[in-house]
Amino acid sequence: MKLENIKKTYHNRNNVVEALKGITLDLHHNGIIMILGPSGCGKTTLLNIIAGRESYEGKIEDIPYFDYLTQKFNLFEEMTVWDNLYMIKNDEEKIKEYLEQFNMLEHASKKVKKLSNGQKKRVQFIRALLHQPGLLLCDEPTAALDHENTVHLMEELKRLSADIQILLVTHDIALAEEYADRIITMDQGIVVKDEIKAEKKLTQPGNDMEKHGLKETFVFALKELTSRLFDSVGNIILTSFCILTVFVLCNLYMNITSQSDYHTTFKNAENMIVSLPKHTERNTGETYSGYTIKYADLGINDLFDYTQIQTAIENIPEIIAVESFNSKQYQQDMELDYARRQYDIQAYHTFTYNEITLANSPFETPFMMRKDFQPYENWLEYLTGEYMSYSDYLVQVFDLVNGYEDLSLICGSYPAEDEVILSKNAADMLMELDGYHSYEEMIGQTMKLGIDGYLNEYYSEIEGVAPIDTLDVTISGVSSVENDFATLIFFNSGYGNNPIFDHYVVNKDALKFQYVRFLLKPGSDYEVIAQEIQTFFSKENVDIIQFQGKGLGKDQAFYQSPASFMIYGLVILLIIFIMMLMSEIFKRRRVMKEKMILHTYGYSIIQESFIRYGMILGVSCILVLLSVNPISTLINDFAAENYYQPFMTMNFLLILVIAVIVGCIMILLEAIVSGRKHYDNH
Repeated sequence: MKLENIKKTYHNRNNVVEALKGITLDLHHNGIIMILGPSGCGKTTLLNIIAGRESYEGKIEDIPYFDYLTQKFNLFEEMTVWDNLYMIKNDEEKIKEYLEQFNMLEHASKKVKKLSNGQKKRVQFIRALLHQPGLLLCDEPTAALDHENTVHLMEELKRLSADIQILLVTHDIALAEEYADRIITMDQGIVVKDEIKAEKKLTQPGNDMEKHGLKETFVFALKELTSRLFDSVGNIILTSFCILTVFVLCNLYMNITSQSDYHTTFKNAENMIVSLPKHTERNTGETYSGYTIKYADLGINDLFDYTQIQTAIENIPEIIAVESFNSKQYQQDMELDYARRQYDIQAYHTFTYNEITLANSPFETPFMMRKDFQPYENWLEYLTGEYMSYSDYLVQVFDLVNGYEDLSLICGSYPAEDEVILSKNAADMLMELDGYHSYEEMIGQTMKLGIDGYLNEYYSEIEGVAPIDTLDVTISGVSSVENDFATLIFFNSGYGNNPIFDHYVVNKDALKFQYVRFLLKPGSDYEVIAQEIQTFFSKENVDIIQFQGKGLGKDQAFYQSPASFMIYGLVILLIIFIMMLMSEIFKRRRVMKEKMILHTYGYSIIQESFIRYGMILGVSCILVLLSVNPISTLINDFAAENYYQPFMTMNFLLILVIAVIVGCIMILLEAIVSGRKHYDNH
């Protein structure tokens, strides 16, 4: 090795310091070359320049492969002596040979932190020698040793120096006189004396650091984790908690947002498509059906055939429920011809019965009755408002179609023939009428629906008989959906097969409807489908559009914004992040040292980090998977108790994605805190 005119200048804030002022040396031979001089003379700076850790001016040629032993004990303190050496070279015979040579074989299974300073120094030297360098750079190697350990170490170095060059910085003149083969004395950045005491054979280049592959890196990472078990368990617990918290937050946010959107769709009737006459008359008040318009100028061709509606259902799978009413059956040609001539086929009957005027009938929309209601005894009280308010208990009956079973249920099951699902506001109404204490109590119970007129007849003016029928249906389930514009109940027997429909219909082929409503699957493109239905029916005087109308006056939201759930979760995540950050800051110096060791001895720092955190994440994911089910059950039980749909669903892919993201954040955090500049050495 040859140094030519090596200069080093430090530019401090207030002045310029010339640490080295032109050092020229030829260092070609083995042996112990000691550099003496007072503190601040440039000894360590020169060593750092040779090691590539300092910038400089000048030229250095033919540097052998080297190892640099600094004053600090750069060892993995929690790992055993054997593991510290085995990570450099997996040659058991060579490791044993050096351990015996340095009187350390009996300490091979001890953790480094339990060794004395002298023993740690010997481990450092053994590690350096394992890759057989041509040069050893030693900065004050005896500084922390007592006299006995100093003598022992120097004797070993003296013996080894026959085969390698040892460049040793010290301030101990007596040590230099006894062991040095060449003494270089420095003062104020220059060489003031260069004395060769004994000349040995020429220095050979030696061996470069061996690069370690994936398998060796994996073994090392595993040993590192197991050697620092308490720290590893803490990391696993913290990581598991982080993954689990993010998973729960994502689940809550996605499910609650989805449910909120779903229920808002029904609540605001966003998914309701209705037929409206192009020519309308405004009402001053609210109609029973929740609309502020009356139909006007409808002709026979503006009505909807039963078969037309059935075909539309079959062709448009987004339709999940249908309601049609104010129907007229044209069973005689004369009646049909009359309707065509009049251009007005409203099926309204007005007559007086017991001094009560019945107008705009039939309503073909049932109303909910108390279970003890008897038509003959109670119908007059009902209509006069003494028994109950008609409009308050009016319900809209929809037929579930297209196999739709995503109507969310609070309790119960989907209905069989002649069974019904109640919307939440319908169930609340029934709870008020019949005195139920819970939704679950309603399941399997019979509900009484009041229907205008007799079976297959609109009205019969029979003295002393109430113009009303009652129909008993079984409640199979209660849905969490509700509507601010109508109180909904759902039959699931297919379009046109529910008992309300059958009450009025004699001949479906002769049936025409003045009005039709469609409920679409939430999340559909409502405007596009409304246009598709409009095109399908192609009515001259009727538009088919998204519903807009006056509702029931209810403004209480069933689902609140998921933001409130997220606030608590984000606070927890912030606490976890701070704990992770503090953990990295507290172990910053150790991590910096250990990463420098890895880099020096041929390991990929990034590869080791990914493998180490990969193992942490693997164990963490197992813990998370074991925890998800009981936590999900607990949260979903809470949701069920408060009549929400389940908030938590198992999603292994989501857990995996979160784990990967958390792992990358932890690796990045470690890299930022520890810093990369400390890894750059040759």
